[in-house]
Amino acid sequence: MRISLTTIGCKLNQSEIHDLKNNLQKAGYLIVNKNQPHNLHIINACSITQGAEQITRQKIREIKRINPSSQIFVMGCLNKPISEITKVFKNSEHALKYILKKLPNQSPTSNHQSSISKTRALIKIQDGCNFNCSYCLITKFRGPAKSISVNKIIKQIQATEKQGYKEIVLVGVNILLYKSGQFNFIDLIKKIIKKTKIPRIRFSSLDPRLISADFLALLKNPRLCPHLHLSLQSGSNKILKLMNRHYTAEHYLKIVKQAREINPLTSITTDIIVGFPGETNQDFQKTLNLVKKIDFLKIHIFTYSMRLGTKAAEFKNQVPEKIKKERFKILNTLAQKQKNKFLKKMRGKLMLVLFEGKNQGYTPNYIPIKKKSPQNLKNKIIKIKI
Repeated sequence: MRISLTTIGCKLNQSEIHDLKNNLQKAGYLIVNKNQPHNLHIINACSITQGAEQITRQKIREIKRINPSSQIFVMGCLNKPISEITKVFKNSEHALKYILKKLPNQSPTSNHQSSISKTRALIKIQDGCNFNCSYCLITKFRGPAKSISVNKIIKQIQATEKQGYKEIVLVGVNILLYKSGQFNFIDLIKKIIKKTKIPRIRFSSLDPRLISADFLALLKNPRLCPHLHLSLQSGSNKILKLMNRHYTAEHYLKIVKQAREINPLTSITTDIIVGFPGETNQDFQKTLNLVKKIDFLKIHIFTYSMRLGTKAAEFKNQVPEKIKKERFKILNTLAQKQKNKFLKKMRGKLMLVLFEGKNQGYTPNYIPIKKKSPQNLKNKIIKIKI
């Protein structure tokens, strides 16, 4: 049984496809490249925006053209199935159970290799979300929040340590919603710190609604990377309310200031949507003003994409595409200036860099670094002067 795998979208999708790959290899299935002959192709889809959905559909059709006899299974965030798809699964666990039961492998193989470098591992801790942002379809795709047991997470991290990983990234749809038995997210982090020795622990996207003083206090631990991907979406309180985000620009700014009081070099990355229905020039200016106060390391900018089935799709005052594009350009230019401003703070600092390639790596606050060296530095943590 020859299987090829493709993932589109977020780190959660990447984590799920990696875990599925490992489990299939352990069961003896042969994992091959998409250009090689195979019986089955599994795609972890993304439909969070119209653009992502279009990429997913294009990828599915491309795969079917390359290997027309292959079955195509799709999991993850799929909005509307297309004729090329053989079967759709809610998640990787359901896909694995079906394959093991309905498509048993007839020729066991020991071909168990990981395609991810032995430096950073993605650890899925939860799935789903309990919020209903007015522009988002995640709850439709992923359902309500559900968490993986503490013991299973600890065992997975301990396994990555044995495999040689030096960093983990805790991923999920909304990781701060983690709740397993009596354990919440804070308890989980304390348990990870106590039960594992992995040098660096990083978080995926964080929800400002759920940032607490207890969470910020955790950042004092040197094993927790001083890098927060804190989704903003807008700097206008009016737009945030329309988005059903339940926080204000002032609250967001307060979180950033508190994090940087603990470590002034804490990097902040974020997501911002431009052209949300009802966004005026004044609203957009408020976003620009907030960005100027924060010095983001990176801003992922999205032009608002109408998704049928969301509350925002019914809103009046939809912003013309021309204005969305103009605002994208303006914000993108400012984002580059703020990034350069933050990077200047790093000059002359001594930082521990985890090298993920021969001479390329990342600081704890997620700044890419290159260092000339005659030796291969991959998977080494070295203190260097920036």
